[in-house]
Amino acid sequence: MSLGSPPPRPGVGRRRLLLGGTGLVALAAVPGCSWLDREPETPSPQEHPDHDLLSGAYARESAVVATVQATAQRHAGLAPSLSPVAARAQERVTALEEALGTGGAPSPAPEASPPTATAAVPARPAAALRALVTVSQTAQRDHAADCVRASDPGVARLLASVAAGDGQDAVILRTTRSGT
Repeated sequence: MSLGSPPPRPGVGRRRLLLGGTGLVALAAVPGCSWLDREPETPSPQEHPDHDLLSGAYARESAVVATVQATAQRHAGLAPSLSPVAARAQERVTALEEALGTGGAPSPAPEASPPTATAAVPARPAAALRALVTVSQTAQRDHAADCVRASDPGVARLLASVAAGDGQDAVILRTTRSGT
């Protein structure tokens, strides 16, 4: 015969009952706490220290989308190759809109580049592709510079991501055949 602990009794022990009862009392008290009922404060987009950087990035990336679309309209043979580039650029615009919290076009930043889509698309497809490479590289360079200036790490990451996307598109556009 061993002198170990007695066999476990069926049912709930005193410790579990006490802990469970304490937990239920705590849960019952939580809904009454007013600090749980408050909505988190969302700062105005105008108050964010990197608002101008985000607005400038939005304007530049919107110009990239417009330029790609204008090039696809002018050179129908390039449209199938440019469609994925335009879609990726539009995704970046959407991400910037979300970061701005506007759900639409923000007010333009003072240092925002003017839209390049208003410039004439070159008549030759090869020249049009080279122009798109330049637009993407310029946007990449400007986003990367803004990334370094950003005070918010989340904004810096977003701008770095947008810059990387523009760099990727520039590489893809360089390898796209003009169809001539």
